[in-house]
Amino acid sequence: MIQGIIPVLVIVAIVGGISVWLRRRGRVAGAEGWRDAPPAASADSQRIPARRPAGPAPGGPGSLAGDLARWVGAGLIGPEDADAIATFEQARVAGAVGAGGERRVSLLAEALGYVGVVLALAGAGVGVGHAWDDLPTWAHLGIPLAATVLLVAGGLLLRKQEEPAFERLMGVLWMLAVGTTAWALVVFGVEVADLDAEPSAVLVGAGCTAVAVSLWSARRSGFQQTALLGSIHVLVIAGILWASADEPPVWWMAVAVWAIGAIWATLGWRNLMEPPWLAVGFGCLGMVIGPATGLGEYEWLLAPALLTAAGLMAVSIPTRQTPLLALGTVGAFGYITWAVVHYFQDSLGVPLALVIVGAVFLGLAVLAGRLGTREARRGAPHLPAPG
Repeated sequence: MIQGIIPVLVIVAIVGGISVWLRRRGRVAGAEGWRDAPPAASADSQRIPARRPAGPAPGGPGSLAGDLARWVGAGLIGPEDADAIATFEQARVAGAVGAGGERRVSLLAEALGYVGVVLALAGAGVGVGHAWDDLPTWAHLGIPLAATVLLVAGGLLLRKQEEPAFERLMGVLWMLAVGTTAWALVVFGVEVADLDAEPSAVLVGAGCTAVAVSLWSARRSGFQQTALLGSIHVLVIAGILWASADEPPVWWMAVAVWAIGAIWATLGWRNLMEPPWLAVGFGCLGMVIGPATGLGEYEWLLAPALLTAAGLMAVSIPTRQTPLLALGTVGAFGYITWAVVHYFQDSLGVPLALVIVGAVFLGLAVLAGRLGTREARRGAPHLPAPG
C-alpha cells in the first residue's frame, strides 16, 4: 500500500516545491521601492547621526533603492531609467537574468530539473509496479486520479509566470495530466465498468480528448496541441474498431489518419489551431504517414500517397516553407522507392531500380529550383513563422 502512493507523493513534492519557490521569489525585496526612499540627508544631519537599529535601513545608504532615489534627485538619471534599473535588478536577484533580460533560468538548470523529475517518476513507477497487484481497486483508480489533479494544479501555479522555462514546465505538466487521465480511464473501464477492449479504448479517447481540449483552451501551447492530437487519434481509431462488426480493413485506418492530418493542417493554415506552424507540420506529417499504414495490403494507397507528397512540394514553393518541401521530398522518396522496388525488383533488380529513383529526384530537384526562383521574383507570401 505504501508503494502504491509513491507516485502521488512524488507529484506532491514537485508541486509543493514549485509553490514554495514561487512564494520565495515573491518575497525578493527592494529596488522597486526607490520612489518611497527618503531623500538624501543634508550636511548638517550627517554631522550628527541619528540613532537607528543596526544594519542598512530600507531605502537608506547602501541599498539600491536609496541610490536610485539619490541619483534621480541629483538629476543624473530620470525616473524611467530608475524604474528600468529597479526592474532589472529585482529580476536578476530573483533568478539570474542574462544580459538581454530574456531568460532567468539557464537551459542546463532546466534540463537537470527535467532529468530529476523523470528519474523520480520512473522510480515511483517501478515501486507501484511491484505493489500494484496487492492494492485494492479504489487505490488503482485513486492513484491516477490524484496524479491528474496534482499535475493540473501544478500547471495552474505556473500559469501567470512569464519565465519561458516555467511556461514549458506548465505545458509538460498538463501533457502528463492527459496521460494520467488515460491511465485512470483504463482502470475504470477494465476494473470498474468491466468493458471490452474497444469500448474501453473509446472511453479513454473521449475522456482524454475532453481533458486535452480544456487544457489547450486554457493554454494554447505546442505541448497541449500534441496531447490533443494524440487523443483524437485514439478516439477515432478506437471508434472505427468498435463500430465495425468484424475486423475493419486496414485502409480505413490509413484514410482516417490521412483525414485527421488534412483537417489539422487546414486548421493550422487558417490560424484556427495554435500554434499554427506546429498544426501545419503535424497535419502534413499525418497525411504523409497515413497511406503507409495500409500500403502493404492495399497498393492503391500509393496514388494518394504520391499525390500528397507532390502536393506538399508544390505548396512549399510559393509559400517558401522549407519544412514542407523536406517532408514532401522524404515522403516521395519513400513511396517511389517502395514502388520501384516492389514492381520492378524482379525485372530490373534493386540497383537499377535505385538508379531510376535517383534520376527521378534529380529531375524533381531541378524543377523545384526553377519554380522557387520564379516565385521568389514574384515576392510570394509567407506562412506564419514558427514561434
